[in-house]
Amino acid sequence: MKFAVLYSHQFGKRMIANLLNEPGHCRACGPACNGCKYDMYSLADSLITAEELPKPEELPPFVDEPEDHLPELPPVDVLVAIRLHPDLLVALPEVYEIKALIVPVEEPDWIDPWIEEKLREVCEENGVELTVARPGCDLEPSGPVAETFCDAGMIGRPKLFMKVEDGVVIDVHVVRSAPCGCTWFVAKRLVGVDADPEEVKATVSEAHHSYPCTASMEVDKHVGDTLLHVAGRLHIEAALRALEEATDTDA
Repeated sequence: MKFAVLYSHQFGKRMIANLLNEPGHCRACGPACNGCKYDMYSLADSLITAEELPKPEELPPFVDEPEDHLPELPPVDVLVAIRLHPDLLVALPEVYEIKALIVPVEEPDWIDPWIEEKLREVCEENGVELTVARPGCDLEPSGPVAETFCDAGMIGRPKLFMKVEDGVVIDVHVVRSAPCGCTWFVAKRLVGVDADPEEVKATVSEAHHSYPCTASMEVDKHVGDTLLHVAGRLHIEAALRALEEATDTDA
């Protein structure tokens, strides 16, 4: 499984650091870090390249020759595109030999409805799986190639496994993390919290904002809410689901 990342926003750097499982990326424990996540996975050997491209506003409104602004890439299974100029984004399935395209959207203006529809058409014409995630942590793979990639990097919609003892959360395992790695941060903050839904909800909310989340506070018409709220809600739902499924060993 080979992949590449093209980005023009800090979310790209966060996602790359999480996929490569770079030491120090999580930051949940500070100096007390015991490296619990750093031997669980790494896509370092699968990353072909990560290129930072000009921001959309740094390019002309209309780009007639998108390939002139795109780097050369060998064939890859997955290409992750983060906040690219719309003309560059739509050109990706034709310029590159790829099997799946993943487009995280942290701000509503990263991809408008017309461009998304056009991108879907181009991907279908070129046999490319397209996954658009609003926000990034609402990532649901659209096909087997994207699913294999997400499984290898342990990313997608947040999913947790929780252990409770004497009414207290004693351990939280990340089954699947938001692409940026926020879920690992949230999971660590939950350890030691009372196993009460309201306490868990409050802790997740505080941790999610402390990471901090890069999702926008602007309402996205596709989801009818701000992407920041969607991201927070996904983490809260994951934690509450894990709490509900947890068994208090001394209850």
